[in-house]
Amino acid sequence: MIFSPLLAEGEANDLFQRFVSFVQEQGGILGDQRLLGKKPLLAPIRGAKEGYLAIVTFSLNEEKLPSLEKECKENAQVLRFFILKQVKRTKKARVSPVSAPAPIAMEEKKEEKIDLKDIDKKLEEIFKE
Repeated sequence: MIFSPLLAEGEANDLFQRFVSFVQEQGGILGDQRLLGKKPLLAPIRGAKEGYLAIVTFSLNEEKLPSLEKECKENAQVLRFFILKQVKRTKKARVSPVSAPAPIAMEEKKEEKIDLKDIDKKLEEIFKE
């Protein structure tokens, strides 16, 4: 979340604690909570070139998110907020590769040994015709 730079340090901390307690009231489980202080913004937001940056990691029932969004939107001191939903990925069971069937033993064709005499006889028969 980004709070207005017009707030004093103590007011920004109070606003931050108010949102943390709101998440707890909604049944959320809090993780990392940091108020990083006043930071310059990359682009102006509502004319402000800096703002108080706050990061809160929490787990909350998805049905309660609209009330949290409403609370953030209605507060004029909140310049911007982002709620990122993390989707739990389930690992797919790996299927062990099926071993290839044993190669079928093919009978090798035995080549007949041909004599030169036999070749000559065949050629003579062909030319006689």
